[in-house]
Amino acid sequence: MTYQKECKRCGTCCEKGGPALHSQDLPLIENGLLSIEDLITIRKGELVHHPVTNRIEPVKTEFLKIKGSKGSWACTFYDTDSNGCTIYTHRPFSCSVLKCWDTEASLKLAGKDLLSRLDIVKENNPMRERLIAHEGLFPLPDFKAISRPTKKTVKKLERICNKDIAHRIKIVGELHLSLDQELFYFGRPIFELLIPLGFSIREAGAGIKLRFK
Repeated sequence: MTYQKECKRCGTCCEKGGPALHSQDLPLIENGLLSIEDLITIRKGELVHHPVTNRIEPVKTEFLKIKGSKGSWACTFYDTDSNGCTIYTHRPFSCSVLKCWDTEASLKLAGKDLLSRLDIVKENNPMRERLIAHEGLFPLPDFKAISRPTKKTVKKLERICNKDIAHRIKIVGELHLSLDQELFYFGRPIFELLIPLGFSIREAGAGIKLRFK
């Protein structure tokens, strides 16, 4: 029997999603090797797959990860033609320790020493106050508790989603932010996070309407 001892360049790891960033990755951002447009914010409370428990769980602390590509979570730096990484020399720390045939090092790293927006957006950056204000105005609901929401709960979530959208539109318009910049500074809109839980969305006038299943 032969045992795998090196990467086979199958691309499976990269297609499952871009890596989370750790403190060791801060120089990549500070030196311009990664930009905020390459990143997406996963806010505290979002439901994600936990690699250790192998369950969908709300994250306990905010973190940043490399964004997906073409509507999927596949790492934006993964080149499907060559089955390789386009920033391999300057790849994130978690990628450097990843071994699909021996996941011990990666699992030990999971959830530890993660980078957040405030590690990157320093105090002299006016966007720091904007993202802190957004976080205070629109904290994420307890997604685990929304399994069989009442009509009242759906309406409450609908109001929150519409206020979140309006707030984003105002800031994006004032500062001419790109979509990638918005997703870094404010994370994904709340309504997008509700869709996997069984909610459907339709546009209605100046906002959206929510429906549960």
